[in-house]
Amino acid sequence: MALKRVVFQEGDFPSQCTGCRICELVCSFTHYKIFNPSLSRIKVITDESKLIDFPVTCRHCSDPTCISVCPTQAIRRKNEGVNQIDKELCVGCGECASACPFGAIFIPMDEQAPISCDLCGGEPQCVTYCPRKVLIFTSDEEDTSQEDEEVYHSRG
Repeated sequence: MALKRVVFQEGDFPSQCTGCRICELVCSFTHYKIFNPSLSRIKVITDESKLIDFPVTCRHCSDPTCISVCPTQAIRRKNEGVNQIDKELCVGCGECASACPFGAIFIPMDEQAPISCDLCGGEPQCVTYCPRKVLIFTSDEEDTSQEDEEVYHSRG
């Protein structure tokens, strides 16, 4: 089975991300039943110098550094290719968050364990509710992840 992930589909105006942050609200509500962007597993980043917004979420990398740096092996890859965090094993050291090249794993304030995208069990709600449809749910075969990584790093 091909690895699936949520990716940002760039486009020309008006198909680009508007920074509405509906994805953040939908994510926090799906997981915590509260509208709180700080608990969202997707973050909308604003690049003020280029006047663009773009969503950042876990890429479910083929060789995830977050897993390899975890001192307690609290992050494991499930059969579907989704990285899962075991809150019982996690000590909250933040090594995974520091190691993620995309900034897609983080520890929310007042929480001990990090959070990252779990693809909502195979039906990512951020993709469903994105009004501009710039978020897509795709597989490795359909994805051009190298191009996506180059786009991400060129923005930093």
